[in-house]
Amino acid sequence: MISVPSMRAIQSFVAAGRMGSFLEAAAQLQLTPSAISHQIRLMEEDLGEKLFHRIGRTVSLTEVGEQYHRHLSEALSMIENATDEVSRRNSADVLSVGCSPSLASLWLMPRLSMFEERHPSIEIRLISSTDQSMLHDGSVDVEISHGSVPRLGSIAVDEFPLETIVVACSPELAAKEKKIRQPSDLIGHTLIKSEQTLYSWHQWAKDHNLAIDVNRGPRFRDAFMSIAAAVESRGVCLESFRLLRRDVEKGNLVLPFGMTGPNLRCHSLCYIRSKLRSHKVSAFKQWLEHTWTGDSVLSEMRS
Repeated sequence: MISVPSMRAIQSFVAAGRMGSFLEAAAQLQLTPSAISHQIRLMEEDLGEKLFHRIGRTVSLTEVGEQYHRHLSEALSMIENATDEVSRRNSADVLSVGCSPSLASLWLMPRLSMFEERHPSIEIRLISSTDQSMLHDGSVDVEISHGSVPRLGSIAVDEFPLETIVVACSPELAAKEKKIRQPSDLIGHTLIKSEQTLYSWHQWAKDHNLAIDVNRGPRFRDAFMSIAAAVESRGVCLESFRLLRRDVEKGNLVLPFGMTGPNLRCHSLCYIRSKLRSHKVSAFKQWLEHTWTGDSVLSEMRS
């Protein structure tokens, strides 16, 4: 009898194959990278085939893995669609929310329980993605986008208040022999880079008139990975305070230069204009604006 992989293994394999990263797949499925690696290793052992090429921290599908991934992706999509149809019939209201991965994991998810308590009849379906086409094809009802968003006639774009971009590192790194007290102290330190950033280390060095080697140090696609690396003392990160605030409050990170930094418009809420008549969309929009503004006020009081 053929041994069929578990649903957890299939989800882990499909996510890792789509993203080319065990770390990103773990973030999407809310698992640890080691759990993803374990599930895929079991699949490879059962199949007797290597599904991924592993090169350092990156992974890519083998030829066999690509074919298997295509078939399992289609099958998983059918299962998800069928399940979604049934669950929608039994649910009072489902609101599909698309959100950039970093904001979803570091800010939105810890606060969703407050929305659910206020609106128990609305069920949130959170999709962590940077694909802005989901709003157009109906995959999501609202989308919290990162960066600039094209303004189209049918799409409403509500820009969030400005976010402060700050320098952050672990307390251990800040207290080392080469202490970080002023911008020039970063010369020689490892700089952690985010590929999705709106304000790079190159721009920061230029603004401070410093000659810093901005090419040294680890590079990550998303901010949540850069922040995690900074917590582990792998270097100094440059991110929105909105995203790293919880780690600052927990003592995992410190801001050697305080809240000094450029204020940028980083996120926007997007939705189809006609859908604002829907209770679930208008309720989420109102709650999101209230929660975001409340956090901004707290940040200003503590700065």
